[in-house]
Amino acid sequence: MDSWGHEMGYVVVKVSGRLLNPPNVDYYRRLRDAVLEARGYSGLAIVCGGGPTARGYIDVLRALHIPEALLDLMGIAVSRVNALALALALAPHSPPRPIESIEEAVELASRGLIPVLGGLQPGQSTNAVAVTLAEALKADIVINMLAGIDGVYVPPPGFEGSRRLSRISYGELEGLIRGYPQLAGTYELFDNVALRVAERSRVKVLFVRGDDPTVIVRVVRGEKVDGTLLA
Repeated sequence: MDSWGHEMGYVVVKVSGRLLNPPNVDYYRRLRDAVLEARGYSGLAIVCGGGPTARGYIDVLRALHIPEALLDLMGIAVSRVNALALALALAPHSPPRPIESIEEAVELASRGLIPVLGGLQPGQSTNAVAVTLAEALKADIVINMLAGIDGVYVPPPGFEGSRRLSRISYGELEGLIRGYPQLAGTYELFDNVALRVAERSRVKVLFVRGDDPTVIVRVVRGEKVDGTLLA
């Protein structure tokens, strides 16, 4: 990845729920330290995914024929638990509660605090929340912290000839996710809502491996990192 080479305003960090749950004290400590260091270079806001716990509940409830909109509510609830845990770890730099609206997040960011959000509404993944918040904050970039993978691969990892893309356009990503199910708990890489919002405001999204949280610091400092830039 090329370095950014300029001072950043706001950065939105999207953290995969797989990195946050089940909770690991070493990871939370390193993530907290990285976030607090990075805020010396840029304003920050954080969006947390639901992860395997959310998917576990959703799978059970889907087998019981619960409607998709209600399954989304289950995923939102779990993502907000993850957000609460991270917000408490960041206190007093973050309010000790998950933020439940874009308006509240923008207001808190304007006061120099770090808003931490989970999901907001059915039919919208936490990726869509992150991109919408980035649009509202006029953020320079969304750092999309993935678990166990360092970017967008074509074809997907595990297939012969799979390679990581250094850059991908909105149209190219649309082609990749076209075959993905758009159901609760299945927004694996990105979803259509997130892509539409990113495209309309030209929000840049950097897909990186989030297992080492110091990647946040490296990005806001303008250093080179491995990943895929959506732009």
